[in-house]
Amino acid sequence: MSETSVAALESRLDPRYPASAVPSITGLRLSPGEAVELVNISRSGVLVEGRTRFVPGTRVTVVFEGGFTPQRLTAKVIRCQVSSMVGDALRYHSGIQFEQRLDVLDTVAPAPPPEEELPAVAAPAPAPAPQAGSRAAPPEPAFWPSQRTAVRRRAVNRW
Repeated sequence: MSETSVAALESRLDPRYPASAVPSITGLRLSPGEAVELVNISRSGVLVEGRTRFVPGTRVTVVFEGGFTPQRLTAKVIRCQVSSMVGDALRYHSGIQFEQRLDVLDTVAPAPPPEEELPAVAAPAPAPAPQAGSRAAPPEPAFWPSQRTAVRRRAVNRW
Protein backbone atom coordinates (compact mmCIF):
# COMPACT_ATOMS: atom_id res chain seq x y z
CA MET A 1 0.00 0.00 0.00
CA SER A 2 1.44 3.40 -0.92
CA GLU A 3 2.17 6.14 1.58
CA THR A 4 -0.56 8.33 0.08
CA SER A 5 -3.24 5.70 0.61
CA VAL A 6 -2.03 5.14 4.18
CA ALA A 7 -2.19 8.89 4.80
CA ALA A 8 -5.70 9.02 3.29
CA LEU A 9 -6.90 6.22 5.58
CA GLU A 10 -5.43 7.95 8.62
CA SER A 11 -6.99 11.31 7.70
CA ARG A 12 -10.55 9.98 7.90
CA LEU A 13 -12.45 11.68 10.67
CA ASP A 14 -15.45 9.37 10.86
CA PRO A 15 -15.84 5.63 10.40
CA ARG A 16 -17.42 4.50 7.13
CA TYR A 17 -20.41 2.16 7.19
CA PRO A 18 -21.17 0.05 4.10
CA ALA A 19 -24.65 0.37 2.63
CA SER A 20 -25.55 -3.06 4.02
CA ALA A 21 -24.98 -1.78 7.59
CA VAL A 22 -27.85 0.73 7.26
CA PRO A 23 -30.88 -1.29 6.10
CA SER A 24 -33.24 1.63 6.79
CA ILE A 25 -31.83 3.34 3.67
CA THR A 26 -33.58 1.54 0.80
CA GLY A 27 -32.60 4.04 -1.88
CA LEU A 28 -30.79 7.31 -2.42
CA ARG A 29 -31.39 10.18 -4.81
CA LEU A 30 -29.48 13.39 -5.42
CA SER A 31 -31.25 16.59 -6.36
CA PRO A 32 -30.38 17.85 -8.92
CA GLY A 33 -29.59 14.47 -10.37
CA GLU A 34 -31.03 11.02 -10.32
CA ALA A 35 -31.12 7.84 -8.26
CA VAL A 36 -27.69 6.62 -7.18
CA GLU A 37 -26.40 3.60 -5.28
CA LEU A 38 -25.07 4.07 -1.76
CA VAL A 39 -21.53 2.70 -1.42
CA ASN A 40 -20.85 3.86 2.13
CA ILE A 41 -21.95 6.47 4.64
CA SER A 42 -20.38 8.29 7.58
CA ARG A 43 -21.41 11.12 9.88
CA SER A 44 -19.81 13.61 7.52
CA GLY A 45 -20.88 12.32 4.09
CA VAL A 46 -21.64 9.57 1.60
CA LEU A 47 -19.91 7.84 -1.27
CA VAL A 48 -22.37 7.09 -4.06
CA GLU A 49 -22.14 5.47 -7.48
CA GLY A 50 -24.20 6.58 -10.45
CA ARG A 51 -24.30 7.63 -14.09
CA THR A 52 -24.07 11.38 -13.42
CA ARG A 53 -20.71 13.15 -13.44
CA PHE A 54 -20.82 15.90 -10.83
CA VAL A 55 -18.47 18.85 -10.79
CA PRO A 56 -16.71 19.20 -7.41
CA GLY A 57 -18.18 22.12 -5.49
CA THR A 58 -21.73 21.49 -6.75
CA ARG A 59 -24.40 21.86 -4.04
CA VAL A 60 -26.87 18.96 -3.90
CA THR A 61 -29.66 17.67 -1.68
CA VAL A 62 -29.27 14.05 -0.59
CA VAL A 63 -32.71 12.41 -0.40
CA PHE A 64 -32.85 9.17 1.64
CA GLU A 65 -35.59 6.69 0.76
CA GLY A 66 -36.93 4.21 3.32
CA GLY A 67 -37.33 4.69 7.05
CA PHE A 68 -34.09 6.65 7.54
CA THR A 69 -34.31 10.07 9.18
CA PRO A 70 -33.51 12.78 8.33
CA GLN A 71 -35.00 12.28 4.89
CA ARG A 72 -33.05 15.17 3.28
CA LEU A 73 -29.66 16.73 3.85
CA THR A 74 -27.95 19.54 1.99
CA ALA A 75 -24.43 18.71 0.88
CA LYS A 76 -21.56 19.53 -1.46
CA VAL A 77 -19.78 17.29 -3.99
CA ILE A 78 -16.16 16.98 -2.92
CA ARG A 79 -14.87 14.62 -5.60
CA CYS A 80 -16.13 12.66 -8.60
CA GLN A 81 -14.19 10.04 -10.55
CA VAL A 82 -14.86 7.21 -12.96
CA SER A 83 -15.47 3.97 -11.07
CA SER A 84 -16.33 1.57 -13.91
CA MET A 85 -17.54 1.21 -17.46
CA VAL A 86 -20.67 -0.82 -18.16
CA GLY A 87 -21.14 -1.34 -21.88
CA ASP A 88 -20.54 2.10 -23.37
CA ALA A 89 -21.66 3.99 -20.24
CA LEU A 90 -19.35 5.32 -17.55
CA ARG A 91 -20.20 4.97 -13.85
CA TYR A 92 -18.92 7.53 -11.35
CA HIS A 93 -18.07 7.47 -7.64
CA SER A 94 -19.01 10.78 -6.04
CA GLY A 95 -17.81 11.79 -2.58
CA ILE A 96 -20.44 14.05 -1.01
CA GLN A 97 -19.93 16.00 2.23
CA PHE A 98 -22.93 16.90 4.38
CA GLU A 99 -23.26 20.51 5.58
CA GLN A 100 -24.32 19.20 9.02
CA ARG A 101 -23.00 16.10 10.76
CA LEU A 102 -25.26 13.05 10.77
CA ASP A 103 -25.17 12.09 14.47
CA VAL A 104 -28.18 9.75 14.17
CA LEU A 105 -25.94 7.25 12.37
CA ASP A 106 -24.48 6.06 15.70
CA THR A 107 -27.86 4.72 16.81
CA VAL A 108 -28.85 3.23 13.44
CA ALA A 109 -25.72 1.34 12.35
CA PRO A 110 -23.53 -0.96 14.44
CA ALA A 111 -19.96 0.11 14.99
CA PRO A 112 -17.79 -0.90 12.03
CA PRO A 113 -15.12 -3.52 12.69
CA PRO A 114 -11.68 -2.08 13.41
CA GLU A 115 -9.60 -1.66 10.30
CA GLU A 116 -6.99 -4.30 9.76
CA GLU A 117 -3.44 -3.39 10.59
CA LEU A 118 -1.69 -2.24 7.45
CA PRO A 119 1.21 -4.47 6.37
CA ALA A 120 4.67 -3.03 6.59
CA VAL A 121 6.08 -1.89 3.28
CA ALA A 122 9.04 -4.10 2.43
CA ALA A 123 12.24 -2.53 1.17
CA PRO A 124 13.23 -3.50 -2.36
CA ALA A 125 15.64 -6.45 -2.58
CA PRO A 126 19.25 -5.41 -3.12
CA ALA A 127 20.79 -6.06 -6.52
CA PRO A 128 22.96 -9.18 -6.64
CA ALA A 129 26.66 -8.49 -6.29
CA PRO A 130 28.73 -8.98 -9.47
CA GLN A 131 30.88 -12.11 -9.54
CA ALA A 132 34.65 -11.85 -9.58
CA GLY A 133 35.99 -11.21 -13.07
CA SER A 134 32.65 -10.13 -14.54
CA ARG A 135 31.67 -6.57 -15.25
CA ALA A 136 28.41 -5.16 -13.94
CA ALA A 137 25.99 -3.95 -16.59
CA PRO A 138 25.85 -0.16 -16.82
CA PRO A 139 22.68 1.39 -15.47
CA GLU A 140 19.99 2.18 -18.01
CA PRO A 141 19.82 5.83 -19.02
CA ALA A 142 16.97 7.94 -17.74
CA PHE A 143 16.36 9.01 -21.34
CA TRP A 144 17.48 7.85 -24.75
CA PRO A 145 20.40 9.58 -26.52
CA SER A 146 18.06 10.84 -29.24
CA GLN A 147 16.02 12.60 -26.55
CA ARG A 148 19.15 14.18 -25.14
CA THR A 149 20.02 15.83 -28.46
CA ALA A 150 16.43 16.99 -28.97
CA VAL A 151 16.46 18.72 -25.62
CA ARG A 152 19.70 20.59 -26.33
CA ARG A 153 18.63 21.93 -29.73
CA ARG A 154 17.49 25.50 -29.96
CA ALA A 155 15.11 26.88 -32.52
CA VAL A 156 16.71 29.70 -34.48
CA ASN A 157 14.72 31.88 -36.85
CA ARG A 158 16.63 32.72 -40.01
CA TRP A 159 14.53 35.35 -41.70
